[in-house]
Amino acid sequence: MSIVRRSLGIALWAAICILQLACATSQTPPVTGTATGNTTEGEFAAQPFERPEKCLPCHQRQYNELFAAVKSGYRNVSPLFNGLESAGNLINGGLLRPVYQDSTVVLPDGTLLNTNMLTSSPLTETRQVQAGFCFTCHNANVELLGDNPINREVPQLSGLQGNFDPATFRPLRDYMLVDANGNQVLPAVPGGEPPAGSLPSLGAAGITCDVCHDQAGPDLTRSFQEDGFANMSLLFNQSIEKVGPFLFPLGVKGNFHVASNDPNKIAFLKAGAFCNACHDVRVPNNNLMAEENNINPGGSSIKYFRLENLSSEWQLGLYNSTSNPFGKVIACQDCHMSDFPYAGTSNYAVGNMTITSPTPAIYATDYAAVPGVSTVDNAPLPLRQVVNHYFTGVDVPLLSLSELQARLGAGYPDPYASGTDAHGFPVGLANRRQDLLNAATRINLASTDSSAQIGQSFMVRLEAVALTGHRFPAGFSQERTAYVQLSVQDNNGFLIYQSGYVVDKPHPDDGVTAPNGNLDDEDLEHVHAIVDPGHYTTPYQTGTATNGGNNLVFQLGPDDGPDARVFEGASEGLVLFRNELIHIFLPGQPIGRTDANGHQIIAQTPHFEETFNAALANGVDNFRSLQPLQPRMYNYQVQLPTAQELTQLGVTLQGPLHVHAQVNFEHFPPVFMRYLAECTGPNGPAGQSLNLVDENLINTYLKNVKAISTADVTVNLVQ
Repeated sequence: MSIVRRSLGIALWAAICILQLACATSQTPPVTGTATGNTTEGEFAAQPFERPEKCLPCHQRQYNELFAAVKSGYRNVSPLFNGLESAGNLINGGLLRPVYQDSTVVLPDGTLLNTNMLTSSPLTETRQVQAGFCFTCHNANVELLGDNPINREVPQLSGLQGNFDPATFRPLRDYMLVDANGNQVLPAVPGGEPPAGSLPSLGAAGITCDVCHDQAGPDLTRSFQEDGFANMSLLFNQSIEKVGPFLFPLGVKGNFHVASNDPNKIAFLKAGAFCNACHDVRVPNNNLMAEENNINPGGSSIKYFRLENLSSEWQLGLYNSTSNPFGKVIACQDCHMSDFPYAGTSNYAVGNMTITSPTPAIYATDYAAVPGVSTVDNAPLPLRQVVNHYFTGVDVPLLSLSELQARLGAGYPDPYASGTDAHGFPVGLANRRQDLLNAATRINLASTDSSAQIGQSFMVRLEAVALTGHRFPAGFSQERTAYVQLSVQDNNGFLIYQSGYVVDKPHPDDGVTAPNGNLDDEDLEHVHAIVDPGHYTTPYQTGTATNGGNNLVFQLGPDDGPDARVFEGASEGLVLFRNELIHIFLPGQPIGRTDANGHQIIAQTPHFEETFNAALANGVDNFRSLQPLQPRMYNYQVQLPTAQELTQLGVTLQGPLHVHAQVNFEHFPPVFMRYLAECTGPNGPAGQSLNLVDENLINTYLKNVKAISTADVTVNLVQ
């Protein structure tokens, strides 16, 4: 798949511009549009990034779908996203917040830091990558507009690192509210309720229509390997030229925009490569065990690791080829913007597994705009294959409908609504999420031993495969977890073995003094961990000593699956699918907690453990998640009790034995959520609550999806 490389040439640009302006019947004299990055600018009237409402009434269907997508508004007001970004800033002294061209921040070498991750091209300093690190992918348009103080939503912090003031720090979402006149208004307290009468700002809209349709190709000099991956490495052309999926579209009524006829831009918009800029994440870190370096001129000092590899996984996988069950390239859009998983099923074999799954790359037929209101002279629109803009993934909001509507607009749809849209898709995000996850994996138990004998062990063999275009799950380890729940029972229902279970527990530190019957807010039993939330100190100091993040407790639990299960195929413990963020400690380094005598524990050998703050990770373990279309066998050696043990228990086993397995998807690991709740709570490093995450939110809105794939087998019992 080709990727656009820098400029397209003056002659080609001139020809395309003339054609585009003619097709749009524009009467506006062309002026040079605003572009960001190293691209040749087209002769189009400038048009700054607009609110999605500006695309009404012509694109009502697309607007409604995008409004309901988590990548639109919810991601930016999400308590988890805001908590994670805040926790990182509390550790490093605000380095993740953007700076702008009027910045007065001076780097240690005396140079001025006045560009951020989006406006630095190429990236030559680690601090440039850190500046706006999270904000850039979630709100690139707002960050770019912020170079003009008049349009700035998220301010520069008044002090960084040792001069950072946690007492004045606010979550990003506080800045995404305006009054009826468009003037910014802030909650009364950090993270608090929106002021009465406030409305969502442009930033609250998240990934808007313009963020995608103003693209001008990849910015190769802002991606560390000059490949268009990560760091929001897209070029933007803020003009009336909008890139859609069709060549030679009809003219737009009122000349509001010009539909691009640039075949390269159109091809890029429709390609999986378009998603690479945000769905790979590269984190700068100078404490790496396996580092990569920026190859751009002047950027070799930037060392980084791959925090998220979703796009790379697709790029290198079988779906980005014809060597998959569908015989053609299946791009990101073919699952996340098509009729999938509602367009029928396909049958095929993967290894020894026979699969039935939804068919990707089938698109509904509809109008690309509203007939009668969108074209010059009301020219009739043709019916075409169209994409949907739901961008369904694995998330549902962690907020009530009333809070969603207070922050994102009164018309924000209920994520748990019933009913279907005009194309027959569920209108409720939760239902679409469920159906998407149901298509993600398949398992079987066909290779399990056919018989078992009292007092002996037998082998359960579970084969699992991902059907996703990337590994399953993909993304940040704290956010993406799936696992196998497996049980062995006799014919009377007596439980002999289990793995992948949770236990209802009290959480006294969070005010839950007794088990409450909810298992979605309980952690798996493979590891027992408690994370240091930090505490407020004055004067502020960077680092984990006062701002938390290290594991205070990290002990293997009763359902532990040893590393040998992952790397050597050992036959015991939890089968966990996730890419774990890890912190590697070298011999002689303290691991951040004390022993029973209060002494710092020092690593005697290379030591690594999972970390729950991405700012502290210096590596990622990518071996646990499932590879697409590559089945993997997991063994469970199950020991049956002896006759004497059964007599002592007063139990008689009745055959056959029943083995049940299912893959469950965990919304978010509760230990991670509880760390964020305490870190951003009233006793955390900010010295006041940021009003983002608490036990009520965890107990109410964590919604796991169970049994997304299942398998059963019976085993003869020999007495």
